[in-house]
Amino acid sequence: MDINFMKIALDLAKKGEGQVSPNPLVGAVIVKDAKIIGKGYHKEFGKNHAEINAILDAKDPLLGATMYVTLEPCTVFKKTPPCVDRIIKEGFKRVVIAQKDPNQAINGNGIKRLKNAGIDVEVGILGEEACKLNAFYNYNMKTKKPFISIKAAMTFDGKIADMRGESKWITSEDSRNLGMYLRFIHDAILVGAETIRHDNPHLDIRGYEKKRPYYKIIISKKLYIPENLNVFKTSGETIIFCGKDADQISIKNLEDRGVIVFQNKTSSNIDADFIRNKLFEKGIGSILIEGGASVFANFIEPNAINRMYLFYAPIIFGKGVSAFGKITPRYINNPMKLDICEYKRIGTDFFVQGEVCSPD
Repeated sequence: MDINFMKIALDLAKKGEGQVSPNPLVGAVIVKDAKIIGKGYHKEFGKNHAEINAILDAKDPLLGATMYVTLEPCTVFKKTPPCVDRIIKEGFKRVVIAQKDPNQAINGNGIKRLKNAGIDVEVGILGEEACKLNAFYNYNMKTKKPFISIKAAMTFDGKIADMRGESKWITSEDSRNLGMYLRFIHDAILVGAETIRHDNPHLDIRGYEKKRPYYKIIISKKLYIPENLNVFKTSGETIIFCGKDADQISIKNLEDRGVIVFQNKTSSNIDADFIRNKLFEKGIGSILIEGGASVFANFIEPNAINRMYLFYAPIIFGKGVSAFGKITPRYINNPMKLDICEYKRIGTDFFVQGEVCSPD
């Protein structure tokens, strides 16, 4: 029974994707006499947490009930009061928790306070599933860096564009719709200057209403970016990274238009750590990199990638722009490895999601 109720809580938590960052995804289910009497999830950053929404949803008295929650109840007062206080006040008999909160301000404190109040606490039911659901948040808390994903749409022979550099469209509309969802669940999308100049993308989110801030990030060493590009016409904050050789007048002109410019004043290169540190300081917890090949290599080389979303269309170019052709060659004894966690057909295409394995 515990597993079944926790599965429901996990499904509820997933509904908060794209809307609660930097907070975690959390779902809660309240059960009394083997019957669900309340459900809730964290719907929006700054609003009620899952536990409170479940309590407010309950139609029956809560005294003696059991709460199933996907993450340890919070003990700190920030945007909302501590959930653990309300749980104790309502007289719950038992609290089942999937995952302990890695946030050091909470980490185990919620469990301890519940136990000290005489509540029976069990931790770890579907814990692995809960950790996977909050991969972005867990990584943020443990490393103080954003979780970085690559999204690549390519041919069966790994080309993201033909010999002319054309890529519209390699994959199907179904794949592109899933790509929009991936943008929606991340805090930011990142591309290189060549992609911006050649494809002139909007870098927006279509089909989803995102209530959290959304960032469009561009890497341009010398800041060669035309001012009339589509990226400057769509919603969301634009951030550009440039090197020491970038023109100061161009920087000022962009900043006057509301663009945030981060310049590496010590090098013409813009390494992954410089980008990750600046973006995490700004509160960005997850980044979706969409190209091109040089940008992929810039993050793959220093092992800065956490996840890959790969879309394969059933076509072959032979010659063209290889998605990963600019990384340092690797051999059979030391390839980059992925732990495949999902694969499926999407329209006419094939989709693979993999977590990047730590280097040996």
